[in-house]
Amino acid sequence: MNQLRLLAFSALTLVATAATAQTSSLVNNSTRGFAGAGDNAMISGFVVNAPAGQLRWVLVRGVGPTLASFGVNAPLADPAIQVTASNGTVIGVNDNVGTAPNLALLNTVTSGAGAFPLTSANDAGLLIGVPAGAYTVQLYTNAAIEARPALLEVYEFGAVAAGTNSQSISGLAAANPNLSTLAAALRITGLDATLAAGGPFTVFAPTNAAFAALPAATLNGLLANPAQLAQVLLFHVASGQVLSTQLTNGQNITTLRTGARPLVVNLTGGAKIGTSNVVAADVRGLNGVVHVIDSVMLP
Repeated sequence: MNQLRLLAFSALTLVATAATAQTSSLVNNSTRGFAGAGDNAMISGFVVNAPAGQLRWVLVRGVGPTLASFGVNAPLADPAIQVTASNGTVIGVNDNVGTAPNLALLNTVTSGAGAFPLTSANDAGLLIGVPAGAYTVQLYTNAAIEARPALLEVYEFGAVAAGTNSQSISGLAAANPNLSTLAAALRITGLDATLAAGGPFTVFAPTNAAFAALPAATLNGLLANPAQLAQVLLFHVASGQVLSTQLTNGQNITTLRTGARPLVVNLTGGAKIGTSNVVAADVRGLNGVVHVIDSVMLP
């Protein structure tokens, strides 16, 4: 009898030790419900745990048309998804999975995660690498119709290799502590969603110190006037992806600020865009490239 008790105690100890040392985590969250436009969006959240400086792949899917093959009647015809970081910055948007900039990798991860394939281009999908933090996902439609059945899925799929293009332009700003003022400005103006979905873009991104160097009255005035702030930010964005190796001395860069003078490249004694020094070049994103600069350029 004592031997049996000892064996039982040993087994319990082993189970307790294994439970304490386990490193498993929830890798998939799926919610089926009704989603539509505006206030009828389906909303969910997830939290990523990762060491400082590391990213985790997250696959987010908004499934509508494909549900018909599983017997769901009249599913949402054209779903869209949006991922927002805890600071409010939109870091990923997709309306049609076929437009995802990393579609081939997205399909590979879909298979590896054990997710069923999407059979309609109108379903939505995002594959982004995100740092530790809390995130919100919205599943909605841009069509003015009543809410219909849809499926919102989030998969975590391992660590992102260093140097991999895994974030949108907005995501890069949201994940970089030195660009938090820019991320907030993009959020205030709504340009975070633009830089999360479209592209490719080239962004000349002022650091926090660059914004802080503006006269207080100028900075406060911009923050209080989102329309004017948007025009300043658009003066830092160009259409297309221009790497540092493609810049030439005296080159003119047309920005998205309509009617503004072009930005002039000066490569004499270091790289300058207008009057700003480039302090970090060629930060690659899913939908473009970021060059970090040391001052805010006013149009």
